[in-house]
Amino acid sequence: MAELRFLSCESDFFVGRRGRIRRYLICPLQGLFPVLVRTGPESLAVVFRTGGAHLGITGTLALATSGDGGRSFSDPMEILPRWQDNRNPAFGRSRRGTLVLGFWRAGLQRYRDDPLDGPVWTAENPPGQGGIAAFFTTRSEDGGLTWSEPRPYLSELLFMSSGYGRVLELPDGTLLMSIYGAPRDPREGVRHLSVLVRSRDDGRTWGDESLVAVGYNETATCLLEDGRLLAAARATEGHVALLESRDLGRSFGPPRVITRSGEHPADLCLLESGRLLLTFGRRIRPYGCGALVSEDGGASFDPSREVLLAGDGIRNVDLGYPSTVQLADGHIVTALYYASGSVGSELLGSWGEISLQALHYREEELFGPA
Repeated sequence: MAELRFLSCESDFFVGRRGRIRRYLICPLQGLFPVLVRTGPESLAVVFRTGGAHLGITGTLALATSGDGGRSFSDPMEILPRWQDNRNPAFGRSRRGTLVLGFWRAGLQRYRDDPLDGPVWTAENPPGQGGIAAFFTTRSEDGGLTWSEPRPYLSELLFMSSGYGRVLELPDGTLLMSIYGAPRDPREGVRHLSVLVRSRDDGRTWGDESLVAVGYNETATCLLEDGRLLAAARATEGHVALLESRDLGRSFGPPRVITRSGEHPADLCLLESGRLLLTFGRRIRPYGCGALVSEDGGASFDPSREVLLAGDGIRNVDLGYPSTVQLADGHIVTALYYASGSVGSELLGSWGEISLQALHYREEELFGPA
């Protein structure tokens, strides 16, 4: 008689009330890796990848803007040429109104020439490529209509450098940009370092690096009213951990795991109520975007209060990268992308399987009164 084997696994369950979130299209058929910033009481700007898939030499970065709180957006305006694989943006706005963008020009480091197919992505670190400055920064002083000539930046700590998340401005005007990549000095078992780089001239030049964490990559930062700097960093293993700095990013305490593997990367948004909102991609079913809130400045996040902001990803896990801001009227806007379909592509075919979307909601609708 054949032996019987019983197999089991675990899956999520949700307890609570169901609600509805308004969703708007930012752009169809494009929109990976968005970074959303507030440029006025009800105005927004978002940078994202266009012109190519997740990987590909044709890809570049584009900007779209909104003057009505994210209910409608301008047509995308490409910031950089195609055929260089400009990707992985870090984006922000200084108090002077300058838009600042950092990005990796992967075409300089990650491609080999194929006689039939042309430039082909390679996962290997080509010999000698660490001496190439393939991370660039550029600025716009007219709301994104024109941009300065990109300036190369060669990291002291990283062999290859990618940007992530919003550029943060400190009280003294210093800009902080989060970058990550393979360590310049190889470390056994370490694939990535998370690093902060600074500008004191409104984004024209950068330097003065400090280490956030070893073994982490895409990192969002948030400055609290008490002066603590928090970093939500994606681990190589696939979860998000929170780190705290009490010296404006010069040093960080140990990482504290917040999400599960497959819930990444994340963004941090300090709400007007004083709550701290963590939004993160869900690359476990249901695919989409989750949210956690902290009532104590990041000291704790109650997993029993997790909110499923979006769970309609249809096929694979190429989605998410939420970027979240709060408007002057209290509405919260989260931008996220789908690369293989969503409710919008099924019900509204013009949205396309690849799309960049904006979720609109209010704090009290999700978490109750503060």
